Amino acid sequence: MGMARVSWLGVCALSIAAAACGGDDDSGAGTGGNAGAAGAGGASSGGSSSGGNAGAAGSGLTAGSGAGGSAGSSGSGTGGAGTGGAGTGGAGTGGAGTGGAGTGGAGTGGAATGGSGGNVDIPSGGTILFQEKFDDANFTARGWYDGSQGTISTTEKAPGSSSSYQCAFASGATTCTNGKPARHKFTPSESVYASFWLKFSPNWVGSGKAYHPHMFHFINDKDSDYVGPASSFLTTYMEVVNGKAFLGLQDSKNVDTSCILRNNDTFVGCNGNFNTYVFTENRSVCACNGLLGDLDGRDCFSTGASSWYSARSWTKDNAFVNAAGPNYKADWHFVEVYFEMNSIVAGKGVADGKLRWVQDGVTLIKYDKILMRTGANPTLKFKQFAMLPYIGDGSPVAQSYWVDDLTVATKKP
Repeated sequence: MGMARVSWLGVCALSIAAAACGGDDDSGAGTGGNAGAAGAGGASSGGSSSGGNAGAAGSGLTAGSGAGGSAGSSGSGTGGAGTGGAGTGGAGTGGAGTGGAGTGGAGTGGAATGGSGGNVDIPSGGTILFQEKFDDANFTARGWYDGSQGTISTTEKAPGSSSSYQCAFASGATTCTNGKPARHKFTPSESVYASFWLKFSPNWVGSGKAYHPHMFHFINDKDSDYVGPASSFLTTYMEVVNGKAFLGLQDSKNVDTSCILRNNDTFVGCNGNFNTYVFTENRSVCACNGLLGDLDGRDCFSTGASSWYSARSWTKDNAFVNAAGPNYKADWHFVEVYFEMNSIVAGKGVADGKLRWVQDGVTLIKYDKILMRTGANPTLKFKQFAMLPYIGDGSPVAQSYWVDDLTVATKKP
């Protein structure tokens, strides 16, 4: 897998799409238990750093002349056992897929793919924080909050299950018909794991653009219970964008607005020189205050009133494809994701955090040099899981996806 390690001070020549195309829902804090107003920002898939030159690596937070590295594209993950063994949440390859009618067309009835089997890229021995089987829509009785509701399907279901959650987008809609599970708190943890079965309708196109839909998030323990995920001290993104597996981070509340590195590598402020500006630990870890650690895509743009949206992302192509066969989008697939906070040494953040996307036992995204917190927030943890599906520009067609057998834990149980 190609991994790009980029200094805070190395001004990159990465190829990044225009930031203004983003869009997170719930950009404002929820009021009275509601999710809050839709925002215009976004943990967009921004534009890949594929093939770009990472630029000159500096030393620490002062200007340096280290050799520039190649940014590279997000390559395939490292090995791990293929599909097969019974993974957490479901049977191995060969479990019968239901393939029933999805919004916009009939399913193909292809076989569901198996659990994680012997893949060891995600640490095991974790504690289960909560599980959701989607047996009924009484989400609040099981700890969900912020207007929790939704459609339960007994037609579409993962192997061994009796029902699933359906997010059905009407044409032009930004959110799911009949609502969403919304948010679920858990005991704060420095590492978090989520596994679930996922399936799309045969006509699924998502947003039809290079960003959205938003699907799943982990949110930090410093923000309020109703914080808008688009502007926080740390939000993760787990979604499928144009068939790509997509992991993202956003920490816009941490941005040092005195020195901003834009997507096109120009800067704002910085006492006139980005390369000599001295950042403290009061800064964004994602994009607007420089680029440290593993990088695939990035996004930094103004949201007005001296505020900036700061995010970075990692993707893998063809995680869900249109043609019947492996990774067919209208079959059930078992997805596992993992985030682990970085360490703090001598009051400073060290880029040694981890993130993973494992699908049907195969590692698609794996990075081990991630900065998620600095010395300004040394005890930052995750405390909330959110399902807040959102297509900012409206769904281009009537389409659905289904989620089943969700497990949230500190590591793989």
